[in-house]
Amino acid sequence: MKCLLSISFLIVSFISAYSQVFIPKWETCLGGTEWDEGTGIIYADGAYWIVGNTESTDGDISYNHGAWDIWLLNIDEEGNLISEKTFGGSNADGGFVDIKKLNDTVFYIVARTKSNDGDISDNPWPGPEGNYWVLQINNHGDIIWEKVLGGSGLEKIRNIAICNDGGIITLGISTSDDGDITEHFGDYDLWMIKLNSFGVKQWDLSLGGIGYESGGSVKQTEDNGFIVVGTTHGEGGGNYDTTCNFHGTPGGGFVDGWIIKLDSSRNIEWQQCYGGSFSDGLSNVLEVEDGYVVIGHTMSNDGDVSGLNGPPGPNSEYGGDIWVFKIDKTGTLIWQNCLGGSYNDYGRNIFTTSDGGFMVVGATGSDDGDVEGYHGIDVGIYEDVWLAKLDSLGNLTYQYCYGGGGREMIQRGVVQKSDFNYVITLGTDTDPWQCGGQMWPDLRVVELFDSTVGIAVTATNSSTIEIYPNPTNSVLKIKLPQNFSFSNAGLELLSINGKTLLRKKLNSVFIELNVSKLNSGLYVIKVQNNRYLITQKFIIK
Repeated sequence: MKCLLSISFLIVSFISAYSQVFIPKWETCLGGTEWDEGTGIIYADGAYWIVGNTESTDGDISYNHGAWDIWLLNIDEEGNLISEKTFGGSNADGGFVDIKKLNDTVFYIVARTKSNDGDISDNPWPGPEGNYWVLQINNHGDIIWEKVLGGSGLEKIRNIAICNDGGIITLGISTSDDGDITEHFGDYDLWMIKLNSFGVKQWDLSLGGIGYESGGSVKQTEDNGFIVVGTTHGEGGGNYDTTCNFHGTPGGGFVDGWIIKLDSSRNIEWQQCYGGSFSDGLSNVLEVEDGYVVIGHTMSNDGDVSGLNGPPGPNSEYGGDIWVFKIDKTGTLIWQNCLGGSYNDYGRNIFTTSDGGFMVVGATGSDDGDVEGYHGIDVGIYEDVWLAKLDSLGNLTYQYCYGGGGREMIQRGVVQKSDFNYVITLGTDTDPWQCGGQMWPDLRVVELFDSTVGIAVTATNSSTIEIYPNPTNSVLKIKLPQNFSFSNAGLELLSINGKTLLRKKLNSVFIELNVSKLNSGLYVIKVQNNRYLITQKFIIK
């Protein structure tokens, strides 16, 4: 009995720590001969809507207004292009581009514009600085309304959130003290502006001191207030509280993460700085039942930060880690974790999972530390998309790298279909993945899923297979159902990273595999015929 309990515990431990085997379900490349990338994605009424940037005038791009345009694409659930359209004017439009869904037929797009022609009906401040540009469109790609927001200085949009009333709130940075900006406190302020569903401005709010602040993300909270995450240089003035526990020298060369909780009337309930001696910035936030979970980037290994992979501090060769932490509803730090390796690692997205944990989707340029399976041809220079699964206490339970030899450039373009299924859009300059040309990136979309979850096409009680002994260190025996059809039947043995180690045609319900030369760890057996796709995990001890 003790032996059986030990084996069962070993199997559970391996499965909970390493059980996911992400593989592409489908992949598609779209673009022209210039720079094209995907930055945002939603799912609506059985299809995906993608936004990004394009500089092309050929390939899959039907029209370009001049310089950079926003590119909107509609693809089906297998990656086939249904339609595409560009938005912009004769100058550069786009930059950070995102899309949010009001419902299945009405969407919001946010970007930056420097134009005052084409699709831009009125921009009082065209020119080199740029302003927020907000569009409401329908599911045919028609503009319902569009609006330029900002002032005569520089505005860069960083995030958009749908509000409970169907309007939107946008967050970014601003240097203006005129136009739509009611107050301006210093060099760069965080600037929020609320529009109703008809595009009418309802209010705006600047957050900051006399120095530099930068935006990451804003969410409306369950109490109808807002939570804002970003960065600050920690200088006084404005509505920045100098008792914010800034780490380092205020106004010095490094920034802290900054979180501001607002009530429903936009009064500051509390604010707090998070970080260490070097630069720490925050990019996204989730509200959970007992607090908030935040992702960002850190170069520190002191103060609030511990466990940094690689040396702390600014360094041309090393870039810092993804930093994930949880706070309670009053801002008190509960737990934190650094994720990544010795080089550049960035968190872009975070999702809750059904086990009470979280999935972080971002980018990595590392091939050590927490990262396994990096694909880049030059570590620290080229980035993979990186999925990192955390438990409810922030501990890393498994990870997966998706990439080729070049750069895979991801922003917030991720749809979570389930704990084990994600659709991601990005930009890629990996040569074999490009479709428009070899000079500049193309837009890429991929559906990644765990091949060990979900299975039979026509599931019945007979669609199971027996694998024994499990664990094993020599011969693995496999027994298929007696009524198993051998029409186009085959078996694959996969590593935990999804690499195929063995393929075998099947002609018997009894199979024996010699696995004695494989390393210890978790593996996957996949059996498929015309009717079934069946998978089972097993352990080599």
